[in-house]
Amino acid sequence: MKASKLIVLVGGVLGIIAFFLPLVSINRPDFHGTASAFQVVKGIDAGAVRTFIYAVFTPALVFAIIGGLALRRGAFGRGAGTLALVFGLLGLAVTALLKSAAEGDAGIGLTLLLVGCLAGTVGGILGIAKPERAGMLAAG
Repeated sequence: MKASKLIVLVGGVLGIIAFFLPLVSINRPDFHGTASAFQVVKGIDAGAVRTFIYAVFTPALVFAIIGGLALRRGAFGRGAGTLALVFGLLGLAVTALLKSAAEGDAGIGLTLLLVGCLAGTVGGILGIAKPERAGMLAAG
């Protein structure tokens, strides 16, 4: 299906944009505001937290790479669909847990990442159900 690679690519782009948008609201006695994943990664020295943030946004990067390569090649096969589906489901699970844990303090970045992972999952399912081969573009 021609749309599947675009859906996955859009999911990746949304996830990458989410990296720079407010991820959580911080309400402490000495500070009130929001923090994006980019700000957290840049402003913290804890390697474990930095690695966790990168891992949360890895599905978005994978979607962008898979979708971009598929767009360039003109094909989105079952292998790419399976990869998008697996990373989409992992991303959905982790992002849903984070959104649940943040309760009312979740920012727009976390919601956008959730939408991006949902798009990657849907694109992966479509890519598995109806793969697009490179030769199919010339045929119609």
